[in-house]
Amino acid sequence: MIEYQRIILADTVRNEAFARALQSAIHTGESVVADIGSGTGFLSFLASKLGAKECHLYEQSALLDLSRALAHENGITNLRFHRQHSTQVRKPVQADIVASETLGNFVLEEGIIETMNDAHRFLKPGGVLLPQSLRQFVAPIVSDRLWKEVTSWDRVGHDLTFRNAREISCQNIYVRTLRESDLLAGGAQEWDSVNFLKKNDPIRTAKLEWSVQQPMTIFGFGLWWVVHLCSGITLSTAPDAAKTHWEQIYMPVLEPLALEAGDRLQLKLSVDSHHAVRIHIAWDVRVLAANGAPRSHQQLDMHAGQVD
Repeated sequence: MIEYQRIILADTVRNEAFARALQSAIHTGESVVADIGSGTGFLSFLASKLGAKECHLYEQSALLDLSRALAHENGITNLRFHRQHSTQVRKPVQADIVASETLGNFVLEEGIIETMNDAHRFLKPGGVLLPQSLRQFVAPIVSDRLWKEVTSWDRVGHDLTFRNAREISCQNIYVRTLRESDLLAGGAQEWDSVNFLKKNDPIRTAKLEWSVQQPMTIFGFGLWWVVHLCSGITLSTAPDAAKTHWEQIYMPVLEPLALEAGDRLQLKLSVDSHHAVRIHIAWDVRVLAANGAPRSHQQLDMHAGQVD
């Protein structure tokens, strides 16, 4: 746990974006801040130094004890500590600003939708939510680099086969650094948009299609996100964006898809990010010929990617 906190606090792109967002929202000596999923307390420490009147930290893990010690170490005294998950707080103190950095590599994996849905209970009328919205993107992968890594089962050798194990591996998602050269040129599509200023369904679905103009092979899909904090301040995990501690997501296929010119590649995504589920993703991939005739169909599901 402490190593992960070290990694995220070493992310200057992340830190500076949240600092600028808080600075734009705080009214010196007046603003009350709720910090949901506060971790080490970094956002509250920033808010205090930027002039917040009071900050309430909501953290259910032992990190709350560390944040108390760090607050004392830094001489920050206007903090209130609540060792609870925010959704379990019965009568939350009303805040002018509610901030939550519960963003994963796959952005929904930390349950940010349900967290932000509930965050409205903490917010005064006319208050500011951080972040305010997010967008998710996907593009086909045309490089075999990551496919070869995930399917290394094929190269165990010694006259042994591990096809069943490979199929399980392919039904998971992988945190990896994507290169622009891995992606279908011009193939990025927005598959989801979430406005945190209103309530949202933690189940997200999408249907996407690409028409290809030349033969190619598809080895899966790459995913990333862009989060709008406030006032034009964003964080992005796009392959061409400033590097952060977050990486992109590689979502394999069961077998590489050989496409011909004129083919249509279809992807159906279904994501359940309820807190009780944590994260579940299923993806359905089809290839249709130019005349609409089906050429290939693969169904993948994270449930099938587990070995109990």
